[in-house]
Amino acid sequence: MMSFKNYLILVCVITVVVVATASDNEDFYKLLNVARDATSKEIRQAFKKLAVKLHPDKNKDDKDAETKFIRITKAYEILKEPESRKKYDLYGDTGEDKKHNYHSYTYYRDVFGIYDDDPLITTLSRADYELSIIDSSQAWFVNFYSPHCHHCHELAPTWRKLARNLEGVVRIAAVNCEEDWMICHELSIDSYPTLLFYEKAARLFDGQFYNGKRTLEDLEDFVISKLTADVVPIQDEIWDSDEFKKQPWLLLLCPPNNPNCPERNSQIKLATSLEGLMSVGLIKDKELSKKFTSDYIKNPIVFWQLTEFSEIHIVGGSDFKEIVENVLSLLPDLQHLNDEAFSDARTRLRLGSDKPWLICFYMGTATQLNLHLKRLPAVLPHMNLGMIHCGKNADLCSSLHVNHYPAWGVLKSGGAFELHHGQNGFHEIVTFAKDSSKSTNLHALSPADFYTIVKDGSGAWFIDWYAPWCPPCKRLMPEIRKASQHFSPENVKFGTIDCTLHTNLCSREGVMSYPTTTWHNGSKVHHFRGVLNERGIIEFVEDMLNPKVIELDSSTFGRLETKPENEMWLVDYYAPWCNPCQMLAPELRKLAKQIADIDYIKIAQVDCDANPELCSAQNVRAYPTIRLYPLGSKGMNTVAIYNSHRDAMSMKSWLTGFLPSTVEKLDAKSFKKKILWKSYVLPWLIDFYAPWCHHCIHFEPNFIATALALEGVVKSGKVDCETERVLCRELKVTSYPTVILYLSPNERVFIDSQDKSKIISLVKEHIKKGKQYVKDEL
Repeated sequence: MMSFKNYLILVCVITVVVVATASDNEDFYKLLNVARDATSKEIRQAFKKLAVKLHPDKNKDDKDAETKFIRITKAYEILKEPESRKKYDLYGDTGEDKKHNYHSYTYYRDVFGIYDDDPLITTLSRADYELSIIDSSQAWFVNFYSPHCHHCHELAPTWRKLARNLEGVVRIAAVNCEEDWMICHELSIDSYPTLLFYEKAARLFDGQFYNGKRTLEDLEDFVISKLTADVVPIQDEIWDSDEFKKQPWLLLLCPPNNPNCPERNSQIKLATSLEGLMSVGLIKDKELSKKFTSDYIKNPIVFWQLTEFSEIHIVGGSDFKEIVENVLSLLPDLQHLNDEAFSDARTRLRLGSDKPWLICFYMGTATQLNLHLKRLPAVLPHMNLGMIHCGKNADLCSSLHVNHYPAWGVLKSGGAFELHHGQNGFHEIVTFAKDSSKSTNLHALSPADFYTIVKDGSGAWFIDWYAPWCPPCKRLMPEIRKASQHFSPENVKFGTIDCTLHTNLCSREGVMSYPTTTWHNGSKVHHFRGVLNERGIIEFVEDMLNPKVIELDSSTFGRLETKPENEMWLVDYYAPWCNPCQMLAPELRKLAKQIADIDYIKIAQVDCDANPELCSAQNVRAYPTIRLYPLGSKGMNTVAIYNSHRDAMSMKSWLTGFLPSTVEKLDAKSFKKKILWKSYVLPWLIDFYAPWCHHCIHFEPNFIATALALEGVVKSGKVDCETERVLCRELKVTSYPTVILYLSPNERVFIDSQDKSKIISLVKEHIKKGKQYVKDEL
């Protein structure tokens, strides 16, 4: 094996200082002849093709050869990395001078991208590595290599044969550690080649190192030993049960001494390939084998097909792949659609007279694709399934922005169409189909759509600005689909905009990164800040639909200027473009929701971009500026400035210090004297807390407000259990906050709520019961 250190020493490259020669408007995608949503593999393949054609070593008579080669090298190096590609998509080429490395002609011809041209080997990068290997439908076997490693080149032919032998069984992949050294470093890959095996649904660091011989037979035996699919032994009495006959089976008729029976490895490959489609059974009983075919020695494989009447098919094949293909040929094909059929289906869906469609866009055929297609009817019974050949329907595929194969899309009820941008594993496709078909409130938007329905004030919209190649965008899309299902289109609609297709629109709308999510309601735009998952999006949308934060402008600012003494206002003066303001916004909404029960506290915002004169008059010089106008003062006569951490908890703790309180702080001595050692007319309501407890800080203003509401009904107090640990232990208070109602020194009731109105209701109820008990006693 070649060590990482030796690899660095052996690498010999030509370093060239590049002066920006490309024109400002040169398009790197056109330079490499790839689409703007091209995958990393497509970009590498395009670059290799051009590198071999345009390399200076091959074009010595062309004085501009080096300049041309530097241009394509620069384009490749920018587009191959997600971060630099994102910046290029948003801002174009900045024209900065930069050192670029390029290699000899033979390197690009013989070494660069060893596996890029092999369709059965998936070349993974740092951007998609984790997304790929977390696959619940298949295991992965990954080869980490260096293009300069002699042993890696020796392994390459074997690795290609392994991919052909295991097609449809496991995914065979490769990682170029010269191109993607960060993922190799993260996984502690320090020699080449290194082989890692990932079982189904594995996590990033679950890979198992292969340390055996690198022969085809040894590698294949290792993979087979890791597979978990069952070949089910079947006996005569078992087969007679209805449970077995009510499912499709591939049956291997293998009584002793049958020379034509598939070997054990082939049996396991068949069971793994067909998992989820049919079971594979092994019959060793001679008489039971004869029930399926008398010529079981010559034809040892039969397919028990479950139709209206069970059918038995003889299945031929010299190896497992041929057997699988022959079995698949016996299953019904998906419907093939052309331009006209697609248009008719869309019309029916707009009229509500058809089921949604899952459509596979393809070129050519492949075993892996056929396996997916044949499995789908069983798991998606409530959807139409179709195929569109993009070689025969090029205009249709182009209009739907399909430019890689296979691609999957859903035609939804109502006529909306959505392409799948995630992984092409079976589980991912099924999940996409189910979520997308339900997500009729999610629309792919063009620039014309955006300006017509969003800018012209057609209700509220939640918009996701994305790039199909962007890994975080791929993770977010399923979350948006699920979130969109929680809202009626009458209240809010959801849209997606592909920034690789609509670059100018994204630039005009100030999209600075992928994904960017925004809320539009007429001229009002709010940037989403929070957790980018289903729950986080739902909470954000609910906040936007039912805002707890008051929006003040020049026409409504009088509410604050005429504030009565019995109100407290916390006001955020902000600018929409200010990043700290954007970070503050979700925390402010969270704070407003937490204190919504305290009706005399108002949380408000002023957009200083939209109201510059107002903010100038208030001497606002920086964003965000947070000011508190407390109780006891009219209008804006008294103000306090907040300058601490801008999270909901910190702001709430600070705000609580301005609340008038009837809550008495008690230590152990005063608690015993006032509550445990003497009788009292008014019961006591006590909050037991700890100063480090976040729930306690969250609860404190609610308890203060509750105490004010119950003034004259109970006396209120609080005990710091960090300071008074012995007392709290004696009272058996073990969690915080704990609220206890003391009706008398010997009678206490635990109040199991932190909601103001609920506490008030429970306290009054228990006091009433206590009085009734005393009355009955008398």
